[in-house]
Amino acid sequence: MKKLIVLATLAALPAAAMADVVISGNLAVGITNTKESGTGSLTTQDRTSGEIKFAGKEDLGNGLKSIWQIATKINLADSKDESAAEENAWGTRESFVGLQGDFGTVKLGNIYNMPTSGQLAIFEDLSATFDSAIYDQGTRVNNTVAYVTPSIAGFTATVQHSFGKSKQAEEDKAHSQTLSLAYEGEGFGVSYDGRRTKDAVENKTGKLHELNATVSLDALSLVAGYAHDKAANGDKRSGYGLSASYAMGNLKPMVGFWKEGDLKEADGDKINDGHKAYAVGVEYALSKRTRAGAQISKVNYDDNADGSVRRAMVYLGTKF
Repeated sequence: MKKLIVLATLAALPAAAMADVVISGNLAVGITNTKESGTGSLTTQDRTSGEIKFAGKEDLGNGLKSIWQIATKINLADSKDESAAEENAWGTRESFVGLQGDFGTVKLGNIYNMPTSGQLAIFEDLSATFDSAIYDQGTRVNNTVAYVTPSIAGFTATVQHSFGKSKQAEEDKAHSQTLSLAYEGEGFGVSYDGRRTKDAVENKTGKLHELNATVSLDALSLVAGYAHDKAANGDKRSGYGLSASYAMGNLKPMVGFWKEGDLKEADGDKINDGHKAYAVGVEYALSKRTRAGAQISKVNYDDNADGSVRRAMVYLGTKF
């Protein structure tokens, strides 16, 4: 990602008030055709990626820095849709202030709740985990404080506490805590993310666990993932999957698979609502920043009454 360094100045302030701001972003739009069992197909234009970030830091001396970031979702496909107004609001993606030093990093704000999760989602948009109810792919939670350790021999850890994802959740004391552990070795990596969240209605705690492992063999990249969720009411569900990509010059083919298990209710009943999902795609790098691609995914539900869903997409995107 090419980053542009912009000198942010205000005419009303003296020159000494100048600060460095890093601006970066990712914009992409796709045309998607969706076909559900027993119905006709629907073609739409959709946001596949879209974000702009403003970030900065200040040297406080003695190895200590203040850091900040404001990230906002950008939806080029539905930017004028009334339903998109709230999700496209300023600072709706990872946005924070913090301190960084030899001790690690402390951040406060709207922060990724499971920072190493979602690694199976290698596709532009329609990864095999697209319809998963449990595999986390980047949930951001408001009112969060996070501590990230420095990397020690490839190991890092993140501890987070959210006072509640909304004002109402804060009042209900619907707190959540997250622990993330990660190791990066030569050509491979493993990570664990665990989250517990209090349900204000049940007055109990739900738990989500996710494991991911990555292997890089020259041009070949492999990812394996597993997730297990236990809701506050005692219901349980698990899933697992694989994805792979292979870089051939500017061309990168990709495949993915996800198996979502049936819901097991607290009373022992099993709901036949699991599914298997498959995804294939190819992306072409038009430059270091601009890409184009095509992908198709299919979800087959265990319950024959639910049938299947097939989605196909072509897209164009760029980073800056």
